[in-house]
Formats: sequence, C-alpha cells, structure tokens
Amino acid sequence: MQKYIILLLSLCSFFLAGCWDRTELNEQAIWLATGWDIDEEGEIEISGQIIIPAKIQMKEGGSGEDTFFVVSSKGDNVGDILDDIQKKLPRKAFFGQRRVIIFSEDFAKHGLTRYFDNISRTPLHSLRGAMFVIEGATAKEALMQKNPLESQSAFSVLQQHRLVGGGSDRLYLYFLISSQLEGIHPTLPTIKITSPVEESNLKTDNSAMEKKILELSGVAVFNDNLEMQGSLTNKDNRNLLWIMGLLKKDNIVSEHKDGNASADLYKVSSKITPEITKDGEVKFSVLLKGTGLLQENNSNLDVRKPEDLKKIENEFAKETKKEVLKTIKKVQTEYGIDIFGFGETLHHKYPSKWKTLKNNWDEYFANAEITVTTEIKIKEIGLDGPSILIKGSEENH
Repeated sequence: MQKYIILLLSLCSFFLAGCWDRTELNEQAIWLATGWDIDEEGEIEISGQIIIPAKIQMKEGGSGEDTFFVVSSKGDNVGDILDDIQKKLPRKAFFGQRRVIIFSEDFAKHGLTRYFDNISRTPLHSLRGAMFVIEGATAKEALMQKNPLESQSAFSVLQQHRLVGGGSDRLYLYFLISSQLEGIHPTLPTIKITSPVEESNLKTDNSAMEKKILELSGVAVFNDNLEMQGSLTNKDNRNLLWIMGLLKKDNIVSEHKDGNASADLYKVSSKITPEITKDGEVKFSVLLKGTGLLQENNSNLDVRKPEDLKKIENEFAKETKKEVLKTIKKVQTEYGIDIFGFGETLHHKYPSKWKTLKNNWDEYFANAEITVTTEIKIKEIGLDGPSILIKGSEENH
C-alpha cells in the first residue's frame, strides 16, 4: 500500500511541475491589434500593435512615453509575412490577447476570405474581440495613432463602440456567424482618423489640429464573397444593431414646434415578424421598444403632466420610426442585400418556403414590404421635472 501512495505522489508532482515547452509571459511579445493593408499590385502588408510592458508600468507613474510599438511586413503569403515579422521581434509573438483587427478600405474591397482562411487554421487566434474598417487611411496608420485616455490606442475604438451601444467584444464572432448564414450579409463598423476638436472654432492656436485620434464613422456592408460594397452612417449602424437585437442602449432626439427633447434609452429590444401572403408576397413587421430617461427638454411641454409626457414619448417614437425606415430603404435601394437578418427570420418560420427563396433572397429583400412600429417609454424625467423655460414663464407670471 505504501508503494502505491509513493507512486501516486510521484505522479502528482510530475503533473504539477508544469509544461516543459511553456513560454513564460515575460518571454512573449503580446500582440494586441492587427492591421491588414493591400497595395495596387495586390501585395499584403500585415501590421501588429505590441505592448511594451516596462513602459506600461511607467505610464501609471505619469510617464508620457509610448506604451506600444508597431511592427509590419509585406508579402504575398500570410504565413511568410508573419515569419518575417517574427524575425523582427526578440520575443515570440503571442496572439492570444489580440482584441482588435483593422482592415484598410482597399483590403476590405478586395475581400476578406483569404484572411479568414488563415485565422480558421490558427488556434492561437482568439475569437473574442472587434473588427473595423478604416476609411481614408491605412490600417498601419490606424495602429500608429495614440489616444491620451488609452495606453493602447487600438482599444479606444473598441471602447467607443461599446459606449454607443454596440457589442464590441463579439464583433468578430458575429461577422463569422453571419458570413456562414444564408439569410444575412455581414457588416463591420468603420472608423477614421480625425482631430479631437472642431477645426472651425480654432482661430489662433492650430497645434490641437496636429493631434489625431480614431473615431467611429459608420458601418461597412459586405456581399457573399466578403467584399466591401460600401458604407453607411453612424446613425444607420445604430438602427441596424437595434433591428438585429444587438443594440444595448441609444440616444434619441425629437423635434417639437417650440423646441426639442432628447432621451437616453438604457433598455432596447427588437422583434421581427415575417409573413408570406397567399399571393406569395414577402412582408416583415418590425417592433422596436425602448425605455429610458429624459436627458433634455427644451420645449414648452411640462413632463410633470402625463399628457405632455405622452406627447414627448409619441414624438420620440415617431422620429425613431422615420429614421429606422430611412435606413432600411437606403439598404434596399442602394445595396439590395439583406444585412438585417430578415431572411434568417423567414428561414426559421417558413423552412420549406425558404428553399425556394434563398437563391434569390437579395432580390426578394430589395422588394419586400417592411413596416416598423416603435414604442418609447420615459421612466425617469429628472429631479427638476419641467423645462427651465416653463419655470421661467411661471416666475414671470
């Protein structure tokens, strides 16, 4: 019995000792973001944003030194390019912490199929993270931008997308899933390099214009071959996410005869109901709901009164419906491809009918009748209640 105990303890010590071929963290080059570019000859350039661990510790102490550096290489084969990049690094590149992938607009228009073939065969790449298309610049330039609030600038757009209501940590996964489904085309948010201040307000000191940051600019539309077809605005992107049920929150504005109002929606939902009529016509009903708090009221409506609050809610609903329908119509007429997932809802409800529709689904989508119903509820009106305009008029009387 004692022999078995000794043997068991020996085996435990063997397995607890660790892996012989494990690479320690301080021996790795931690790769946080990847940039993909392509030139006129079709040559690919891959760039990586890699952290400088020692500089991150100094940054916490107030140092203004860079906490990352960018390395890149060109070639025709992804594997060879990554090998060339590794030759420039004194530590082994580690992709397990990569959270951001940026494609140049030219690269996205050439198609992303080649990229995803490489990723699907590389187990070290994480499925977590976000992907973006940079407009008006290269992906390498995007990775080289700095942000005063983020030690790794590529993370700034990830945080921005999350703050406006997008699920940034799942953008990569959503793109992979939608690229494999028959009733939806994939999309990616777009970004651009811009100044943090408005140029029109600067009269003497133009030094602020020299500083650049990354900013969300809209959403890129892709076809079945994962080729970028064009882009939509930021507002279109929020409407898209809301219809798809991916939006987490939103800010809405309504115009009134005597002013305007705005609200922060902290709870939003979507429901798509497909229908195929007896005549074979395809229709969809979209129900969008939002609950939030009143952020601003510059109208003469007194939100302490239920009837006035209802008027504001109705105006919010009316304006939201108009904007969402505008986005849907724009996609139907300008691109003619379903990026909302209407086809998938039809597939689930009418699986047998879908078999006859799927091959020409984009044509059916472009001509489909889509109605939108919106319901907005304001649960909080703030501490002051009415607009200051009403208070002022009451005091004057």
